[in-house]
Formats: sequence, structure tokens, C-alpha cells
Amino acid sequence: MRLTLRTLLAYLDDVLDPQQTNEIGRKLKESPIAQELASRIREVVRRRRLASPEVSGSKMGVDPNLVSDYLDNTLPFDQVAGAERIFLDSDLFLAEVAACHQILTLTMGEAIERRLAAAAD
Repeated sequence: MRLTLRTLLAYLDDVLDPQQTNEIGRKLKESPIAQELASRIREVVRRRRLASPEVSGSKMGVDPNLVSDYLDNTLPFDQVAGAERIFLDSDLFLAEVAACHQILTLTMGEAIERRLAAAAD
């Protein structure tokens, strides 16, 4: 498994299977750059007073559908590097993609738990 921004987000949000978690954890320990990025992600998500990106108009930086497609792993391969460059070049967009990933992880996990509980009843 490659250590990409998307796999790092999945690692930080604890959604990888145990083998993948161990592999990414090992790669993270071996890479000071990846460690710095993980710390930066944690910091920007918690930062207060960090504005949210504009979603329309001339100051719009990233199309929200790009973020959605990136997180859903449906963004065409030739656009992934450009999207990651945008996210990594701006604390604002890095926080946005990381927070969206966290929210999706939590809500999807809750939805699965509800379905399992309903099936058990």
C-alpha cells in the first residue's frame, strides 16, 4: 500500500484494516516528511479561526465536487496529483479535505452500526 494523502487520512481516522494500519504506520515512522504532514493535518483540523473555503464565485479555490470525488476515490487518476497539490499547498484546503474525511468516516461508521443493530433486532 502506498503512503498517499488519502491513505494517510484513512490511517489518521483509523479506518484501515490492521495489516494496512501496520504497514502505513511503519512507512510513517520511516518518513520524516510524512510525520510532518500527519502533524500538520492534526493541527489544521483543530485550528480555530481557520476560514472555510468559498464554494462559489470568483474566490472559489476548489470545486467541492473535486473534494468529494477525491475522497470517494472516483477522481480520474490524471487529476489526483493536481488535487493533492492544492490540498497540500494550503492549510485551508488541507483542513477541509481532512475534516470532510473525518466526518464521512464517523457518519458512515454510525450508519453501519445502526444497520447492524437493526438487523440484530
